[in-house]
Amino acid sequence: MGVFHIITQGILFGLTLSFMVGPAFFKLIQTSISQGFRSSSHLALGISLSDIIMVFIAWYGLSSVFETREAQKIISVIGGIVIIIFGLYTANKRHISAAPHRSLINENKIRLKYLGQGFLFNIANPGTWFFWLIPIGLANAYSKHSEQIIFLISILLTNLTMDIIKCAISNELKKFLTDNVITIINRVVGTILIVFGVYLALSSFLPESGNIINSIH
Repeated sequence: MGVFHIITQGILFGLTLSFMVGPAFFKLIQTSISQGFRSSSHLALGISLSDIIMVFIAWYGLSSVFETREAQKIISVIGGIVIIIFGLYTANKRHISAAPHRSLINENKIRLKYLGQGFLFNIANPGTWFFWLIPIGLANAYSKHSEQIIFLISILLTNLTMDIIKCAISNELKKFLTDNVITIINRVVGTILIVFGVYLALSSFLPESGNIINSIH
């Protein structure tokens, strides 16, 4: 199979993933509007880094550890609690415009802060773990190891590119919003995240909820 065809399939799958609406999507948009493109782009990089790790784990078959009912309950509760904490933090954050301080120390702290947030936020969502089993299964359809890697890399790069584009578009919207409006957006997104978190924490305890995990990336 031609490399171009494999890359095209990876891009199409990555585009499908990028248009799915989940907690990471709302967090990305909210961060871009309230904190700007630089912070949200580092959040996107953190999300991408966690995606790479999850693909690596699924690639080597370690994901089977998470397929038992007990493991799903633990993952759901922990993931839900993490997302609820992010939601509470976001909902209680009032936006106040201020002149940026561009010291190297501050910028490095900001980079690490949002890289860490993106990584933790995405990897705490059980739906993302189970979602990555799908492209891994599709990749296994290719006969060559190199073709499988190209397919998965195409998905990851497409997803990261689309997240960066979302950040850029949201950052442009920020120019037309007042501090009060951005604060309201924080409240709304925080509430949405809390709802996602509560659902994840309780989902595996509900009847017929073994597949948690339809709250995708």
